[in-house]
Amino acid sequence: MNITKEYQVFKNKYIVQQRREHEYAINRYYAHVIDPFFTKIVYDLKLTPNMVTIIAGFLGIVASVFFIFDYWITGAILLQLHHFMDGADGNLARLTNNCSALGAKLDKFFDQLVRIVLFLTVAIIIDVPLWAKILFIVTIYWDLFIVHYYILPFMRRNKMKRAKWKEWFLSKGIIPGFDHFTIFFLISLGAIVQRLDVVIYLVIILKNIDWLYRLWECLKTQYLK
Repeated sequence: MNITKEYQVFKNKYIVQQRREHEYAINRYYAHVIDPFFTKIVYDLKLTPNMVTIIAGFLGIVASVFFIFDYWITGAILLQLHHFMDGADGNLARLTNNCSALGAKLDKFFDQLVRIVLFLTVAIIIDVPLWAKILFIVTIYWDLFIVHYYILPFMRRNKMKRAKWKEWFLSKGIIPGFDHFTIFFLISLGAIVQRLDVVIYLVIILKNIDWLYRLWECLKTQYLK
């Protein structure tokens, strides 16, 4: 049996339910390739999904603390461990048939807590102009607001008119977008090379392009029927 087949057998053992039909590239080709190994670890340790969620949240917050004290590489590693463990808690819940409303609320709480602590930390400690710090935070949370309160509800109600290039990506199961886990990855990469200032500007540019394009798709669908 070759390595690819061995890995698929291993993955199928611990990932018992397919995730969403479409995934962001950073998850499909990176995090979800690795997090089955973390799922095995927490399963063998007999941890509960909620315990894994708490550990994932702790790792994300501690990563921010290490960034504050200029331990860039350690913070970068911890942030990626947070990402893997954040995938492992859901995998474990489905594997052990232990999904719960409490678990979903706990996961959402720690997701939001890690995001706000991490993004505020990065904005505060990195030497960029004040306008860039403010726009970095505003961009992230404006994107979150407009996507969850307008774009996603609109998409559920309407058949979207999409460009051919985007249909191609979606046909491959890939969302051609810029989610918060992509930002986590860029922050880790920026921390390792000590250029988090570049990451702030990238997020401002790419996140605004992302939500603007998705909003344009909604308006095109609504008014160009």
